[in-house]
Amino acid sequence: MGVIKVLPENIANRIAAGEVIERPGSIAKELIENSLDAGARTIEIDIRHGGKSLIRVSDDGCGMSAEDAELAFSRHATSKISDVEDLNKIATYGFRGEALPSIAAVSRTKVLTRPENPSNGIEMSIEGGKLKSAKEAPCAKGTTVEVRDLFFNTPARRKFLKADTTEMGHILDVVTNMAFSRLDVRFILKSLDKVLLDLPQASSVRERAVLVYGDNIAKQLIDIEGETQNLKVKGVVGKPAIARSNRASQSFFINKRWIKAFPFSYALQAAYHGLLMQGQYPFAILHLEMDLERVDVNVHPTKQEVRISSEAAIKSFLKELVAGAISKERDRAPRWGVIDTKGQSGAIQRESIISSDSLGIKQEDLVTVAEPVVSYTSREAAEGQKPIRFSDRLKITKILGQIHQTFIVAETEEGMVLVDQHAAHERVMFEVLMKNFESGKPAKQGLLMDEILEVKPKHREFFDQSRPTLEAIGFEIETFGEGSFVIRSVPAILGDVQPSGLLEAFLEEKEEGKVRTSLENQKEEVAALIACKRKSVKAHEAMSLAAMESLLKQLGQCDNPFNCPHGRPTLIKYSFGEMEKQFKRK
Repeated sequence: MGVIKVLPENIANRIAAGEVIERPGSIAKELIENSLDAGARTIEIDIRHGGKSLIRVSDDGCGMSAEDAELAFSRHATSKISDVEDLNKIATYGFRGEALPSIAAVSRTKVLTRPENPSNGIEMSIEGGKLKSAKEAPCAKGTTVEVRDLFFNTPARRKFLKADTTEMGHILDVVTNMAFSRLDVRFILKSLDKVLLDLPQASSVRERAVLVYGDNIAKQLIDIEGETQNLKVKGVVGKPAIARSNRASQSFFINKRWIKAFPFSYALQAAYHGLLMQGQYPFAILHLEMDLERVDVNVHPTKQEVRISSEAAIKSFLKELVAGAISKERDRAPRWGVIDTKGQSGAIQRESIISSDSLGIKQEDLVTVAEPVVSYTSREAAEGQKPIRFSDRLKITKILGQIHQTFIVAETEEGMVLVDQHAAHERVMFEVLMKNFESGKPAKQGLLMDEILEVKPKHREFFDQSRPTLEAIGFEIETFGEGSFVIRSVPAILGDVQPSGLLEAFLEEKEEGKVRTSLENQKEEVAALIACKRKSVKAHEAMSLAAMESLLKQLGQCDNPFNCPHGRPTLIKYSFGEMEKQFKRK
């Protein structure tokens, strides 16, 4: 007798359930997708104990006959495809015929369904994959699937479920994303009979986002729309202010199917280059439409992982589209102008921290570091200040001084502004460095004594990739041995910074992921590191009034004055109205 045998149906169904049903949220997703495929216009989801004891999904779709209802719980039984060619152009959410038998195999399931014509429907009860009863029952047109006691017959799986609140959170994510996938359908979510979401049909992603996330988030959204010959993209992305610490706030849809799309997430991240801090991820709800033949959804039983032809071209288009929209939004915001004050009072010490010759700017425009000088809030200093114009909509009327020698405080016509002096100076340095690099003729400075750079094996690949860029900006590097290099000259702007130490820090931070930019922006990586590592204005460092003025002037002339090279904000604005609210004055 052979040792290979066909598994019984109940065991096969439980194995399939392990792939399809990961947690209660998986059941909610599969049942909602079935309702959408049935043409439902309203879907109601009722949950108890995070879905462990009950998940009920009711819809007003086409319903099923008694015969179809029974067949629906057989493996690989589906109404959505009929031959192999249909797999090349799947337009429905489901098609594998695995969800309902997998759900029924690990729960106590009841189905109540009726199509358009019969006066009565059919009620079926299935327990652990076995049909217990089937009878006529009165009900409205549509289908209700009730799933109770999830994993009652697989206690090991049940032990891995999280707390009720955690599982409910996953279900909430599922319902929210399914609601964003189909704006033409009303979704109602209840937990313990309490309504958590009631989302009527919406005309746009933004309209639905208002109900899901509230007005405060909706006001921070940027509309996205664009198309190529084979692709349409529409949706919203968030301004940097609402970036999150993970990618959970990113939703991608292809042909209305909610998918997991890490390549698109990376393209989105690249569009925010220089605007977000390390470890922050932008908010996004984006719909992509393309030919069905270009998308393979038959990759995984959950149908969330897909393969897409011309993925690289789509990523490039998505990055440029989002980056362009962000840039336009920033252009509409109040722009920074040029400070026009002259002759501020107070003792001034002029210690240049960057070389004027190598940067091609005037000495008097350089930011200076000073020892503690006069109190910037003294009457003499205040009386000597003239208005600082940033734009018609933003004008600084008085530099008030520093907080803990870290933040510059200034009064504006509309309220006040708080500037992070280190982040601001990093931005100034970064942009000057980039302009110097792009000139094609960076000034070099030979070292009095050559320095040896030892490159660790784990850093060698990235160093080899970065070396042409380093040499193009002024480093002179020669191979000295296996893993050893001689540094003979450096960009003149480095001044007295130890070049080997700087490059070692650069390689270490790249490995640890602290250097944010990609290899296509190696010049930016180097510029960002130099701007941070060389002698620049730091936190807890006193600045003279003139130095603060000079810094703000240079910041105002930057292409992006709002973020440091690592994406941290350089300033925060407070309106007078906001301060009045904080003090309950209105």
